[in-house]
Amino acid sequence: MRRESGCSACASGLIAVKRTYLAGLVAITLSAAIAGCAGAGTRTNQSIAGPAVETIRVKLPAGTADVDIYWPDTAGPAPLVIVAHGFSRHRHTLSAWGRHLAEQGFVAAVPDLPAWSDQVRNGRFITELRAHLCAGESGRRRIDPSRVGLMGFSAGGLASLLSAADDPGLAIWVGLDPVDRNGIGAKAAPLVSCRAVVLTAEPSACNAHGNARGIVAALPRGVHFAIAGAVHVDAEWPTDWLAEVICGRSTDEKRNEFIRHATTALREALARSPADGTPREAR
Repeated sequence: MRRESGCSACASGLIAVKRTYLAGLVAITLSAAIAGCAGAGTRTNQSIAGPAVETIRVKLPAGTADVDIYWPDTAGPAPLVIVAHGFSRHRHTLSAWGRHLAEQGFVAAVPDLPAWSDQVRNGRFITELRAHLCAGESGRRRIDPSRVGLMGFSAGGLASLLSAADDPGLAIWVGLDPVDRNGIGAKAAPLVSCRAVVLTAEPSACNAHGNARGIVAALPRGVHFAIAGAVHVDAEWPTDWLAEVICGRSTDEKRNEFIRHATTALREALARSPADGTPREAR
């Protein structure tokens, strides 16, 4: 992505961003440019405090992208959670979610979604990524394919929902203040057979004035938690200053509510196999 500099570029970029909401999707193109969509080689290991992180580059029919895999310190195969970022964002804006989930005993896969605004394509990519990870050598040894969940923020909530609607083998879908587009999420929601948990912030332009309510109403097994006083980017972890300029200042208090509800839902759903209902140990 081309970097811009200077106050005039920041000001004009911010105005342009505010005018380019796609049915309420969070348009933070300049923020992504500042943060950078850092690329990676085919496979690298990163040395950071906390869980082991491996970056892989996957080439799938829906697209090619880098994926950060956060590996938990567990003895046997662990549940897998794929986490999808928002519109014009990237995998690094959900890196804290990846580390947190690995610390909870999950394998967390956080990809750069291949399409900028085509959430149908991104949904296919998520479905293909799940199959790819579960079939790979590391996956066969370290991932329990019967315990897989999807989670997505904003437009990534829509992409992961579309994947969940097309995949009856999932245990859970979690929407982090998801944003619908042209009603495709509400149309897909009745096809989601797994447990679904939707966490929403206060209605605003950044979440299409709360249009996730159409998704919530259409989910067969949906549970909804409205986080009072939360802004859209409280669900993004970490977020950045420009996202806060556009969507409001995030707080640890409200973000912790998203973390608590999402973690509880994932632990409950992924502690057992959806195929046979057999309880599994979850750390």
